[in-house]
Amino acid sequence: MQERYLGDSHDFLKYGLLRHLQANLDLRLGINWYLTLPEQVDRPGNNDGEKRHHLKGGVWREADPDLFERIHGFDVPAARSLANVAAWGILPAETDYFERPVAAQDRGCWHREGVDALNRADLVFLDPDNGFEVKSMTSRTRPKYALYSEAIDYLAAGKSVVAIQFARQCDPVQRAIEVREKLASFCGEAANLPILRGRVAPNLLFFTLAPAGMTERLAAALREFSTRCAKVELVP
Repeated sequence: MQERYLGDSHDFLKYGLLRHLQANLDLRLGINWYLTLPEQVDRPGNNDGEKRHHLKGGVWREADPDLFERIHGFDVPAARSLANVAAWGILPAETDYFERPVAAQDRGCWHREGVDALNRADLVFLDPDNGFEVKSMTSRTRPKYALYSEAIDYLAAGKSVVAIQFARQCDPVQRAIEVREKLASFCGEAANLPILRGRVAPNLLFFTLAPAGMTERLAAALREFSTRCAKVELVP
């Protein structure tokens, strides 16, 4: 993620889902921001994350009125700091955060620091710029992606995992199927949970991994969220 886009429409869906899961399942949240610095990973002039449709209210306000009010602080560009996510109560007070920017070099060390920093969490959220790794990523753009192995490491540590995937210039449903199949190739039934699709531009997919004993509870909570937010649906 990049701080300059904090509080956009995609973030509203992310925070709304996390607040829902925490409230319904009484889980301690851990957030790995997968923070990147635009001057290091993006081409000049890139501004593909500045979507704030939720500012109009309507179904956005109905989905989570409290979040709707709190997230408006990010309307002001100067206020777009990760520190304000905690300061404004966007997520529960006991949430843990890992804010170190994704390392272009020695990524393994960066990842281990993240696992340690979020050790107390029951559910870890991965928030990369683009989603999971692709063959076309370069040394410059690699920090914009989560590695499948990183998600699996959190699962192996006993955490539930929620990770995002932007569906740009592709069929979102097909992309969802491909990513879940890839996750399942690493962790089997732990990846067999409902996929949520955020109907924003571009579409945002949410993938969930569940440790033993959490599958049914997480699946039920995900399905419930899809009925509460008009901008979210289940992928068939």
